[in-house]
Amino acid sequence: MPPRQNDIPLLFTTRIIRLFAYGFLSVALALYLAQIGLSDPEVGLLLTLTLVGDVPVTLWITTSADRIGRKRMLLLGAALMMLAGLVFAFTHNFVLLVVTAIIGVISPSGNEIGPFLSIEQAGLTQLIPDIRRTSVFAWYNLVGSFATATGSLASGGLVQALQGGG
Repeated sequence: MPPRQNDIPLLFTTRIIRLFAYGFLSVALALYLAQIGLSDPEVGLLLTLTLVGDVPVTLWITTSADRIGRKRMLLLGAALMMLAGLVFAFTHNFVLLVVTAIIGVISPSGNEIGPFLSIEQAGLTQLIPDIRRTSVFAWYNLVGSFATATGSLASGGLVQALQGGG
């Protein structure tokens, strides 16, 4: 299915939601993992393996996107993220958490590390006339940065409130 102009707001919206979640996780994830009983070395190992393991997953998704369909691959990535969230909520098994974090494209750094960025940028490039491309990409990056910052702020506020500090 060819891209349509009304896909632009959808791409921006999904970016905002995803980067808000990444920003939120960047503050809360390590605290959550410690709270469920993982040791500091286990938390560090899980976060490291997540970043390293994300490389082949991202490579496969992004190189398959044009063949399988960008929309399908974005939906697959979103579904994997939701599944990862559910697994993290209901298990404390270290190995399962590591595998889920890798496959679920979890970003412990708060940055865009998964396959979404390149697929979305390729889609936007097809939708935006050359003359507007720079400004649209500037807004795309700006709203993403604000979403990440807002997610981090919300997470920090929630953590502080839950710890009785405010």
